[in-house]
Amino acid sequence: MAAKRILLLDGRLVTAHHWSAGRIKSEGEFSNEPVGLEAFAGYLKKHRSSLFYLLADIAEEGFQLEDLPFVQGSDRTALLKRRLSQYYYNTALSTTISLGRAKDGRRDEKLLFAALTRMEYFVPWLDLLRENESILAGVYSVPLVLAACAQKLVGESGPVLLVSQSSGGVRQTFFDKGKLHFSRLSQLATNSLDEIGRTSANDSSKIFQYLVAQRQIPRGSALRTLVLAHGAQTSALQEFCRDTNELHFEFVDLAATAKEQGLKEAPHDSNADKLLIHCLAAKTPPQQFAPLTETRFHKLWQIRFALNSVAWIVLSACLLFAGKTALNLYELDGKIEATKTLTTADTQRYNAILNGLPKTNLTPDQLRALIERIEALQKRTPAMEPLLIHLSQALDSNPQIEITHLDWKVVDRLDADGKAQLGATLKPVKTPAQQAGTVGNPGGWVTIEIQAHLPLNLLSDRRAQIEMIETFAAGLRSPDTNVSILDRPFDIESDKPLKSAGEAGMIDLASAPKFALRIARPLITSQ
Repeated sequence: MAAKRILLLDGRLVTAHHWSAGRIKSEGEFSNEPVGLEAFAGYLKKHRSSLFYLLADIAEEGFQLEDLPFVQGSDRTALLKRRLSQYYYNTALSTTISLGRAKDGRRDEKLLFAALTRMEYFVPWLDLLRENESILAGVYSVPLVLAACAQKLVGESGPVLLVSQSSGGVRQTFFDKGKLHFSRLSQLATNSLDEIGRTSANDSSKIFQYLVAQRQIPRGSALRTLVLAHGAQTSALQEFCRDTNELHFEFVDLAATAKEQGLKEAPHDSNADKLLIHCLAAKTPPQQFAPLTETRFHKLWQIRFALNSVAWIVLSACLLFAGKTALNLYELDGKIEATKTLTTADTQRYNAILNGLPKTNLTPDQLRALIERIEALQKRTPAMEPLLIHLSQALDSNPQIEITHLDWKVVDRLDADGKAQLGATLKPVKTPAQQAGTVGNPGGWVTIEIQAHLPLNLLSDRRAQIEMIETFAAGLRSPDTNVSILDRPFDIESDKPLKSAGEAGMIDLASAPKFALRIARPLITSQ
């Protein structure tokens, strides 16, 4: 942060002060003579990077109050500039202070036009500041500083006259509802307490008469007058500042006020220069008198300061992000090390388990392939229930047929014609696929070979045997079921002799007609 230096101008002399955290150090006094101006130029070159505040404590000030219509934007700027040129055409050090708007009617804005009217007091000092490219923050006056730092003292209840002493003399500053209206400086010849007390009382009485004449306070009322003085000198000043029907004096301790404002070194007398310097540096007023041509280096400094601040903020953000990233990397490294440790332990445990298993000649790849084949076989393992349910439904329709033996198995292909055919009338019953000449299935077949016998009462009736077998085979046949007759109750080949049904008394259960057939369905593997 740039150092702050206050240049106190009382007309002929400029006193330089360095302000830092509530402490004020005097750095020199310069006159408006050539020798003093040369020394001041050297002082400015020595402190090129400092911020300079020019504080004027002179009697040549102007104040004008006026109510104007409330406007904004460029119209407001043009209106205020025109009014200032009308009131103070011979000085460039002027400013406008808004005192608020009226609460009724057109709600006009009350404005205070203020100026430092003796431009020749400032020209040599401003020229040197400009030539040395010094950073001039602004030109201020004592009333502006008092308006910024004395709000707590004067309050906002009504008219108050603040009396203070400085190097320039005794100053009376008038406030109404906490707003600055005007100020007047009375120069002193001897700076004695008697002169200060007498001047304070007399000038306060004159100002009261002026305010009554200007109708800023009503007749017959007492003006509250605050006297800012050192506690040790209050009794001497009270001899002159006595309450009257017009003035009501209140004394404010300068040392206590300075401590409240944050000044580290309390004044030793009633001179308020240090308090004013401190208030200007710590609570700079928003208004100042210098035109833009005098403060352009300060504008450049503000831009540079803003850019540097943004750069520092960006750098801080980058450093924070880099720190966070580094912390994340540190945590990630710890997790990686922990994961490596766990992986090593798991690998050792796995190797120990492998070493404890029986030794085999199978490699891991061969074992994996074998497991895959086993899983494929398990998926291809068919269930008996569908065929058995189908067989039981056919037996329900033919209760005279008795099953003696079942043989369930899985085959790759079916015998196309089964066993020997049953003459010209009894042929193997085939599925549509067989009838088309196809009896193979890429996935194999699930088969049940059935051995059964017919009732004994059909032993001598071969035609009935054939019809019952055909009916039973027809009941088993379905679009997805292949039925083949493997064996019949009698042989019909031409080279086999015909036998009788048996002699009487020799017929028993073993003589019942027997036959065998096979039902098959394509094997559908589960996915």
